Amino acid sequence: MKQVEITTIVKKNLKEIDNILSKQGFKIIRKSNIKDRYMSQETKKLNKDNIIEILSKSLIIRYLNVNNKDIIKKLTYKNKNINNNKLLTEEKIDINVDDLDKTERLLSAVGFEKLIDVNYDVIVYQKDNLEFAFQQVEGLGLLLEYESTKDYENYTNNEILEEKKKMIDEVKKYNIDISNDFDIKKAFELIKKRFD
Repeated sequence: MKQVEITTIVKKNLKEIDNILSKQGFKIIRKSNIKDRYMSQETKKLNKDNIIEILSKSLIIRYLNVNNKDIIKKLTYKNKNINNNKLLTEEKIDINVDDLDKTERLLSAVGFEKLIDVNYDVIVYQKDNLEFAFQQVEGLGLLLEYESTKDYENYTNNEILEEKKKMIDEVKKYNIDISNDFDIKKAFELIKKRFD
């Protein structure tokens, strides 16, 4: 299944968002804490012009704590379809792991190094079949991630971009003040800051 999502900057704080959404019948269904460590074999080649390329070949060691009770540990690769620096679709390949330290040591043994850590808290709001995930990202601010439930396997690049614009419009219908940029990548933005 080819997944399409948007990630955009939220221009209000979480308290304001909670007030806006709760008045419209949205409920909090999940709270999570996520710690992602991006590992790459090309860390030494990193420069301001090849961030996306390096990230696209990276593996992610993920610690996920859902509702302060369910702990999930994964090794993830995101196979991304990128066109003109815009993420069109991605397919995730996840492997559950028991020990994150051993996973990192194994990757280090075969030439992977830490590229960046991305830490964030997530609050997911739901109304009917619609879910909005608000992510408070260390060093970046508040983002909104919205994933479509459709399968985009046979869509063209232009059709996917149009779908993403429709997703932005849908979010705005709920009075959520967001940017028009629908392709904010957390790791990319944090790495880019190193070169600013």
